Amino acid sequence: MTTSSIRCFTTAEAASANAASTVADAIGKAVSRRGECVLALTGGNTPVDTYRLLAAMDVPWGSVQVVQTDDRVLPHTETGSNWGMICRTLLDPASVPEDRRHPMPVRAADPGTAAADYAKLLRTLTPDGSADVVLLQLGPDGHLASLFHDRYDPQDASGAQVTTTADGAVRMTQTLRSLSGAETRVVLATGGAKAEAVEKVRSGTADTFATRTFLGSDGLLLLDDDAAGQGR
Repeated sequence: MTTSSIRCFTTAEAASANAASTVADAIGKAVSRRGECVLALTGGNTPVDTYRLLAAMDVPWGSVQVVQTDDRVLPHTETGSNWGMICRTLLDPASVPEDRRHPMPVRAADPGTAAADYAKLLRTLTPDGSADVVLLQLGPDGHLASLFHDRYDPQDASGAQVTTTADGAVRMTQTLRSLSGAETRVVLATGGAKAEAVEKVRSGTADTFATRTFLGSDGLLLLDDDAAGQGR
């Protein structure tokens, strides 16, 4: 990962605002280029402010297909917790059309089959199934999406685009191959709790291979001072 792919901001609010403007700009460019954009979004607490800011921006939502990067498999709920947050903070406030919303099928009795079905859906949206724009948050241990380093082989040669992992709960997630195919790839990390993970990514530890591969040479890692270790 090159240092040019890291942007550091004084506050979490500023980092979140830059993430929102980066995503909005990338959506506009994709829509201008091919008439549509596929936007893949993650859950968690870190991107909440980004989603709220993005909801207030001038984005052509009628030309955007919104998909998920990952979510928990929760058989007794209508949608996963990540999707619920995305709807509350972004999709509902922005009035994104229902036919443009594509939650992961977390209620399925067979998560493996459901993952394969979601991969088929992704391939109906773009030729290779990869989104145009992906926004992820950095996990406190350096992972991204639900690609936990000790439960997922980031160099898996199976060619799958969606799989399942477990960390006490079963999760459905796009694979590194699928996520890394996006033209615009953004990872957001804010707060001192992420400082150790950021340092591991920067130093290239083995357990951050997926994150570093996703970022590559032209992905963006957006930090506030605390996540960058400046607040220590």
